Amino acid sequence: MSDLSIHSCRSSLFWSALRLKDLDQLKQIDTDIICIDLEDAVPLSDKSQARISLREFLINHTPISDTKYIVRINASDTEDGNLDFEMLLKESRFISHLVLPKLESTEELKRLNSKINQKQSSLNLIGIIESPKGLEFASNLATVESRLQGFYFGGFDLSNSLGCEMEWNALLYARSRVVHAAALGNLIAIDSPPPFVDETIDQNELSTYCLRSKALGMMGMVTKHVSQINKIRTVFSPSVEEIERAKRILNLYATNPSNPIIFEGKLIELPMIKKLQKLV
Repeated sequence: MSDLSIHSCRSSLFWSALRLKDLDQLKQIDTDIICIDLEDAVPLSDKSQARISLREFLINHTPISDTKYIVRINASDTEDGNLDFEMLLKESRFISHLVLPKLESTEELKRLNSKINQKQSSLNLIGIIESPKGLEFASNLATVESRLQGFYFGGFDLSNSLGCEMEWNALLYARSRVVHAAALGNLIAIDSPPPFVDETIDQNELSTYCLRSKALGMMGMVTKHVSQINKIRTVFSPSVEEIERAKRILNLYATNPSNPIIFEGKLIELPMIKKLQKLV
């Protein structure tokens, strides 16, 4: 239940803890992850009510099969962050991960890791890289021994901090740094939401945006709109054609691993074989 994989992180639906009754009314949500948000989606004056709503939800909600439930807590160096953390250590129920906003230091990871271990909790962690400091130390965060299993790329906050536009080219370097760090630690890398506020956005435009993210090495994407989930999951899932192509190449490799493989006019070498094995 606690482990993330490339197959379980394609779509992450972020949902305010103040709107959990609305979430219960949705009969079926075909998303890999539901992230209940105690941070940005909750005004400072409503933090206590959000924790109460989450506690009731954990008691009464019937989890959707094959969907992971995670919680974005407030910053761990704040009073609300500590209250969030302590509550979920005691009452995590079907919550598998805590999402740490503006993750910047290995000391924070070690401290939270120690508390989780002391409570013998099964909770794991995901960090959001959304500040210049977090981006600078992402590789250290990815490789320190901890319960960290993935990164979310926080493009909106990061663009504000950097003073750049919330556009693909402006954030290409930052995205690449996060993908690189995740690969160093064998972690999951999930992209920030598409910058489309209109739920009726052209699905082709959304598909193109997701394909660029996938090509860079991101394994999934956040959304705040239920209407975007199917397209995001489809793009980040291998197609039938991709799988069949991979199987044909792997069959050639299995026949004689020492023989160079030429497929569709291209030389297939060992790094590509490993990538195709992972895909299949």
